[in-house]
Amino acid sequence: MRSQAMVLACALAGAAGCYKATFIRDPQAIRGVEHDEWVNFFIFGLVGEKSIDVHQFCPDGRVAQVQTGGNFGTSLIGGLTIGIYTPRKVYVTCAADPGGRASRLELFGDRAGRLVAAIKHVGDREVPATITEGARRNSWQLSFAEVQP
Repeated sequence: MRSQAMVLACALAGAAGCYKATFIRDPQAIRGVEHDEWVNFFIFGLVGEKSIDVHQFCPDGRVAQVQTGGNFGTSLIGGLTIGIYTPRKVYVTCAADPGGRASRLELFGDRAGRLVAAIKHVGDREVPATITEGARRNSWQLSFAEVQP
């Protein structure tokens, strides 16, 4: 009886492995907000089909990457149902900024460690920040007035 329990535990642990497929739309895009959706499949993932409109997650259509696969939870469900119900997870990651290009934040401090200036570089533009002290000690809030070229 004890050996059967050990075999079952090993089988469940092996079935809980993760798998994934990642589709990168633009390798230069900065990853923004990630959304996920549970997708239903049956008979070890062989039965079922799902189309996902990325506009429901990224209204402007700018997607950095799409990833699909399983995780511990989906593998556990598949194992408990003996493969009859085998869900998958789909992760859609939107691009972070309108141009889909990297931006760089440059911070300037004084000798005491206080933040005195900040500039955000987006492409060839420089956007200065307005700095206000935060509620906690040694914290600041930055706000940028985006100016269209």
